[in-house]
Amino acid sequence: MSDNRYKDNSQAPAPDRSERIYSEQDLWYFKIREGDEVGPFRYRSEAQSNLENFMERLKAQLK
Repeated sequence: MSDNRYKDNSQAPAPDRSERIYSEQDLWYFKIREGDEVGPFRYRSEAQSNLENFMERLKAQLK
């Protein structure tokens, strides 16, 4: 069985999705692997759904 997942040679493990989302001054953000932050969002659920959409777009690019 072949493994078609993307291999990243970085030393640091990818943070869990819940660890990527954080709040600062009552606004919500998420971090991407490159260290950039995306946001602000008014609600945690908004940041979560945007993170999930971001991850799906990345997966689609790898196909």
